[in-house]
Amino acid sequence: MERCRSRHQHGCLPIASRDGSQTDRECGSMIHLDDIAFIGEGLSRPESVLTTRSGDIFVSHKGHGVMRICSDGSQYLLQGPSEFGGMPVVPNGISLRPDGSFLIANIADAGGVLELDGDGIRPHPVSQRGNVLPPVNFVLVDQVGKIWVTVSSKMQPRSRAYRRDVKNGYVGLINPDDTFSVVLKDLHYTNEVRPDYENGWLYIAETFGQKISRVRLDENGVHGEPKIFVQFPPGTFVDGIELDTNGGLYAACIVSSELYHIDAGGSPTLIVGERNASWIDEVEAALTANTMGRQHFDSSPATVLPNISSVAFLGENQDKIVCGNLLGQSLPVLDAPHPGQKPAHWGVNVPKWGERQV
Repeated sequence: MERCRSRHQHGCLPIASRDGSQTDRECGSMIHLDDIAFIGEGLSRPESVLTTRSGDIFVSHKGHGVMRICSDGSQYLLQGPSEFGGMPVVPNGISLRPDGSFLIANIADAGGVLELDGDGIRPHPVSQRGNVLPPVNFVLVDQVGKIWVTVSSKMQPRSRAYRRDVKNGYVGLINPDDTFSVVLKDLHYTNEVRPDYENGWLYIAETFGQKISRVRLDENGVHGEPKIFVQFPPGTFVDGIELDTNGGLYAACIVSSELYHIDAGGSPTLIVGERNASWIDEVEAALTANTMGRQHFDSSPATVLPNISSVAFLGENQDKIVCGNLLGQSLPVLDAPHPGQKPAHWGVNVPKWGERQV
């Protein structure tokens, strides 16, 4: 079964703004929207994507946990409808552990880090100690075995932190004894983090700061305070980041629905995007007026890359990009101008389980 479909097979229409003008900002971009293909179907809020050497892709799936997209195009839902804290699970970041099980960052108001394997879904011990974490944005098992967790804000609902003046996000680690330690705080709506041990940095996406910051890192931990690595233009709300092989990284941005590459010196280049000027103006005005809410994330004028939110790489050469997103039912796929790093979970063998969907 062919699992990649072209944009035209996907049924996308020519892109126009609300006033009829062109909305995709392709002038100066490296890839044309028509060159984008798609993988998967029937996905629900596929925010986070993991790829493996086998060719199988694992993607977060709202209300359940994880959908597996096999290399032959078949799809398996790894968990039935699930709740935690009396409400449906909303997986945001997902991470693959060496034994083939998953960690899930539950961004529903119940919060917490969850575990998923063939026996089902359950709270991680760090969420069973009477100190359940607030809504968790991201979780990552890195190449040295550290488990990173980000919380965007202490406020509930977290939409109260959709502001320029609220900086109470943090980054923490789940320790070997399943306790939790905060290692960085006072961040501007923390999203994904990426440790780069080779070059000695931890990169941090700060969504409402519209920036990526970084702090010195080694296997003993972080050192010092984060500094701005790249500041994005208005309307560019960085969500997911991933490392390349040359000391740079990619950034998937919501609202502007853009994908950037940032070189090792901090210079950003637009790869592809669907920036809509009137939509950006509307969202930025709401942010300035402190009235920004879920409606600004739960809709988008983009039709090809609607609120792309994460980046992963396909193939042994890591030369294809696959993007998670907040609003689509499939995953955009495009050529990578710069190859990506193989993730810590690249060689993990995930046992087959779940209910076939496609």
